[in-house]
Amino acid sequence: MKKLFYFIVILSFLIFISFINLFLKLNSDINHILGINLIIGINLFILIGCLFIINIYFKKSNLNSSKNYRKDIKTAFANSFVASSIFSIIVACIVYAFFQNILEILSLGQGLIHYCLFVAKIWFISAPFIGLELTVFKYFDAIDYWKKPITLLILKLLTFFIVSFLYYGSRKSNSFIYAKPVCDILFLIYYSKICFDVTLNKA
Repeated sequence: MKKLFYFIVILSFLIFISFINLFLKLNSDINHILGINLIIGINLFILIGCLFIINIYFKKSNLNSSKNYRKDIKTAFANSFVASSIFSIIVACIVYAFFQNILEILSLGQGLIHYCLFVAKIWFISAPFIGLELTVFKYFDAIDYWKKPITLLILKLLTFFIVSFLYYGSRKSNSFIYAKPVCDILFLIYYSKICFDVTLNKA
């Protein structure tokens, strides 16, 4: 089941990127394509950083040999969630604060710079949620239960497509940009419920 989950994660990511690039190729220009891939790269860096932090906290808990498994998994969950969320927020704020200066140093055109800043401003709204989502998935990994995360990934990808389509009438080529944080916020309700259940009720 774990291999299936990783396969679906990679496939979902590739579908997500392919959809955005194809959409922009049909509706925009090369500047928009370069800009969105740059932002995706930054978000991927934040995601990898969060995963690294989460894995550290779960490994420190030694859950495989834990004598008090229920307490230790709650502690690992809470600590990794807080640490990864702080990391994602700080990195997103730092990147956004210096983003324009970095892009100007790279001698990118003003049109591309403005587009990158626009996308970053919208997508970085979701930065605080990255740690929570990844911690929830790590929790399912720790208890060896993959049915829910697989279902969530598929539902989230479908929701992104649906919201993008609904936004297309008013936002045109920017529809998927607004769709991402909306999709993340919709799923935040469920992730928060899991967080509450794990840390305050039962593991």
